[in-house]
Amino acid sequence: MKGAPRVLDSHAALVRRTRWHMALQWALVATGVLALLSTGAFLAARRAIWGEMHEQLSGVADHAQGSRLPPGYSWISGSGQSGPDFQVVTPAGGTPVARLRRIRSGGIWWLSMPTGDDARVLRTFGLVLAGLTAAGWIVALPAGFVLASQALRPLEQAVRERTEFVALASHRLRTPLTVIRTSADLALAGKGMASAEALGVIREQTVQLEGLAARLTALARAEGPRWRLRPRADLLDVVRQSADALQAAAQLAGVVLQVRDGAPVPVRAQPEAVADAVVSVLENAVRFSPAGGSVVLEAEGEGPWGIVTVRDQGPGIPPDELPHVTRPFFQGRNATGGTGLGLALTQALLRRHGGRLEMRSAVGEGTTVRLLWRRLRG
Repeated sequence: MKGAPRVLDSHAALVRRTRWHMALQWALVATGVLALLSTGAFLAARRAIWGEMHEQLSGVADHAQGSRLPPGYSWISGSGQSGPDFQVVTPAGGTPVARLRRIRSGGIWWLSMPTGDDARVLRTFGLVLAGLTAAGWIVALPAGFVLASQALRPLEQAVRERTEFVALASHRLRTPLTVIRTSADLALAGKGMASAEALGVIREQTVQLEGLAARLTALARAEGPRWRLRPRADLLDVVRQSADALQAAAQLAGVVLQVRDGAPVPVRAQPEAVADAVVSVLENAVRFSPAGGSVVLEAEGEGPWGIVTVRDQGPGIPPDELPHVTRPFFQGRNATGGTGLGLALTQALLRRHGGRLEMRSAVGEGTTVRLLWRRLRG
């Protein structure tokens, strides 16, 4: 557990850097889009203004008589044929002028008119668009940070839970390993423990380690990618097989297992996965039920779901512990052994198959667990 805070800090720093990187990328994309829109708006406005100038100059040029022109217009002698017929130019130290090329009197002339007001409007419009783009960057960066924080919240929670899970798993592994080492050291030194006794303790702790390793492996597989195939299992058959597998343990504990008969319930799940989930819940029910009590198993179909229900007569789960019982390694006040991985494994298997876990419990009355699997029809 000593390394847990440092690991948490490194993960937190990684999430923080990722959040800023995502915010920066989002801000760059948003600002780039805004810049493209602003550029398009500016070019469209300039095209519209220049189009009006061109039409205006064309109308004056077509109706001009001789050298008589409306006020503000003038003919300027030109040369060469290169370049567009319509231009907006700014003389050195002067005001922008729009001019249209025409051939008259055997030469090339430019009909020109001042465009000071239109040029100022266009320039002002461009400055406004540039300011909006800059403001967009200022707004997009913190907005991107907020969006990135929301997007990374599930990942941050998953990283925190996984770090806690690794720390808890290490702690659970360390305890039996410490017992094994201590027993071996005492037996080797001949201090209060015979070799046979030490071997018995080592064997007992090794069995616990094997069980814990098997549970961890099953949990890792259950949380892996989903199967692409469409498996099929019959809940009624799985319930009967699970009850048969635990019948001896139930008799040893003085608990009666009852399986209610019913019709087959085909579901979209791996039979092994359904069996692992049912056995995990059933083991808890048998462990917590008092001698002389009973555990009832039932498989039934309800709408789109195939449901396995396990009811026990145990001490029940306090309301403050009920939301946490599916967390890995969680054990409540009434825990009597076990690894604390059974319900976590069950929930992971159900989620992998698109199902869900439901629990109801009352202190002193027992617990009811429902495993909901996607039902197959036809």
